[in-house]
Amino acid sequence: MNAAFAERFHAAYNRCRVIMFSAPCGCGKTTVIPALLSGQNYSVRSAAEDGFLLPVVPGTKTLVLDDLHLVTDTEEQNQICQMIRSHPNVKFLLLSRGTVPGWLMPFGLAGVMETFETGDFMLGEAAARKMLEGNGIHVPASMLPAIQRDIRGYPVAMMLLCRHLEREAVYSAAVLDAVKRDLFAYFDEVVFRRFDTPLRRLLLSLAPFESFTVEMAAAVSGEAQVGALLDTLAHTTNMLLHDGVSVCRIYAIFREFLVWKMEHSYTQTEKREFFKRAGLYYELCGDITHALECYASGGENRKISELLEKHAALHPGVGHYYETEPYYRSLPREEVLSSPSLMCGMSMLCALTLDFEASEMWYQELQNYTARLRRTDTEYRDARSKLSYLDIALPQRGSKGLIELIGTVFRVMTDKKIRMPSFSVTSTLPSIMNGGKDFCDWSKQDDLLYATMRKPVETVLGRDGVGLADCAICESKFEKGEDVAGRLLNLVSRLGEIQSRGTPDIEFAAVGLLVRHQVIQGEALSARRAVESLRERFAAMGENRFLPNIDAMLCRIDLRTGDVDAAAEWLREKAPKDVLHLRAMWRYQYMTLTMVHIQRGSFSEALFVLAPLLPYCEICARKMDWICIKLLMAITHFRMEDQVWQLELTAALDACRDYGFIMPAAQYGQAILPLLTQCAWNRDRDFREKLIGAARTQAVYYPQYLKCSAVLSEPLTATETQVLRLLCSEMSNQEIAETLGIKLATVKTHVSHILQKLGVSRRSEAKAAAERLHLMGLEQL
Repeated sequence: MNAAFAERFHAAYNRCRVIMFSAPCGCGKTTVIPALLSGQNYSVRSAAEDGFLLPVVPGTKTLVLDDLHLVTDTEEQNQICQMIRSHPNVKFLLLSRGTVPGWLMPFGLAGVMETFETGDFMLGEAAARKMLEGNGIHVPASMLPAIQRDIRGYPVAMMLLCRHLEREAVYSAAVLDAVKRDLFAYFDEVVFRRFDTPLRRLLLSLAPFESFTVEMAAAVSGEAQVGALLDTLAHTTNMLLHDGVSVCRIYAIFREFLVWKMEHSYTQTEKREFFKRAGLYYELCGDITHALECYASGGENRKISELLEKHAALHPGVGHYYETEPYYRSLPREEVLSSPSLMCGMSMLCALTLDFEASEMWYQELQNYTARLRRTDTEYRDARSKLSYLDIALPQRGSKGLIELIGTVFRVMTDKKIRMPSFSVTSTLPSIMNGGKDFCDWSKQDDLLYATMRKPVETVLGRDGVGLADCAICESKFEKGEDVAGRLLNLVSRLGEIQSRGTPDIEFAAVGLLVRHQVIQGEALSARRAVESLRERFAAMGENRFLPNIDAMLCRIDLRTGDVDAAAEWLREKAPKDVLHLRAMWRYQYMTLTMVHIQRGSFSEALFVLAPLLPYCEICARKMDWICIKLLMAITHFRMEDQVWQLELTAALDACRDYGFIMPAAQYGQAILPLLTQCAWNRDRDFREKLIGAARTQAVYYPQYLKCSAVLSEPLTATETQVLRLLCSEMSNQEIAETLGIKLATVKTHVSHILQKLGVSRRSEAKAAAERLHLMGLEQL
């Protein structure tokens, strides 16, 4: 039991008449009672024994009612409630393995009952160390994090660990395995064997799955009474957890036990059947990722191929190519060569993972396959349409010759010779000009192309083309620094049409452009509300593929307004973690990650993220991304006092001048302004003055944008660094003193110095400040 738990209990004991411990078996609910009620006049009764509902003995100060989950009779429940109401001077401590039952909730709503749940009973690192030492076991401090990671502070598991460490000198994988064997035997005897057979079968059928809905559980198990059985599990064990309203999961350590039990209870064929049923359920729900995962576990190779073929023709925005990559790679080459859809999918997948040579090889194979067909075959038209799709969509093809190609496809489609597969111009990015393809070259003659290509583009792209042309020309004018208020108003007026007749891709691009316009007008808070509203709408629609880029957009707004804490949270929770395995469709997030690194003063990390993007931009002729990368590299090198920034900025400004772009550079405001005023670039004086003027405007609106985090007033000492780390782990001063073996007064002195150096006044602010200063990797705590 940790000190924080005891402190909270005594506060609740003094304030409330009823306290409930609601936690699974093995959490130590009964064990902690003597310590918590030491010196008190209390008695303990169990619902498993006779006399549970006898009158309260006069003079009793606290009555402990154990095993409350066994009370299922309504009359007995009413008697307990009446007992509590009729004894206002008696404290009632209720212990249950299940969740808080509805018949006790009135006490909670009335403010006379407080509940302690599973997480409250888990032992922190300091409490775990005390428990070990209390059993005569002394382990190195370096070993405690591993114990905490594996045991998760589960009290009964810690007790079992103590027994094994009495015989073993060192904590190891073998010791952990022995603990789990004992724990699983405990679960088997104390929990699992007490369930009725239908609930046992249900739990074993769900063991392989991290989460499930009631409908999915019914599909996998074939059990008609799933809802009632899960209610029983919740009310008698607390092992059922909820993620939102409809999604359930089983308490992690108990699920490990169920997997172990399933391995001993079912044959390989029976276990595969569970996966097959789950695969079918997910397939019917349109969840391709989970369906493929389940079919793979069920050994259903035929279904994998069939499902990939069904979805391969979809554009990258909804084709889930990244998620399905392992399944594509696992298919035999001969199987891929027999299907135009799979060859098309392989060509796009390889391109998106930057294997352009393999992408072109699969394109050639599809071309050879098509050449062997007769033009009158239905399959020929399907294969031909996929080639046209790849001609337009493959990123390595760039946009050169795309106007002529779209014109040709438009004429063929008008003659009803082919039908184009679904196509995404944005690839889930908030842009048309810099989405699925780079249209910078089109920007040079945007008015002419808008007049001549609007109808062909909308015909070729179908639903994906609704609103595209209006969005594209508005974005082109925006990048040139022109007044787009009128065009933007027209685009916003078409949002209803885009939502009903078009696609979320164009809606995201349109709203993204509106947001960027609001930002450069100094209306960042309005822009943030618009993004949050769009995120809520897309999440409700199940359009989760857009959410990572929407979150990155929110982070960019936070950087402009100087909300470094929000940016740090995005970095910690949502930023791409693997920057070595480049994903083309994640480049908006990579750019955002670079900006966060620049703001934090992590210049080497910023360059590390940008480096692999340059070759991709050059191969795929992505001019806008190339410009932004060069600008970010120039800002980074300028702050590193590396004169190479002059070359990078010159290259970026040359490109901006060629296209007439103002906003790609001006958007960085205060971060780019010193470079613009100090550089030697003089190719076009009027353009430079316009650019500097636009950058100054942004610098006034957002003076904190990409400004490096504050530094410590003076460095922390070695001991202060240790104290800060423990403080950020939410240890009390007393626990820190015990951990470091120093006096409590000394700890308080160190904490005072730390807060002063961090520039904060309270302990609660220290962790946020440490994250802003990225001290010792504390953002990972």
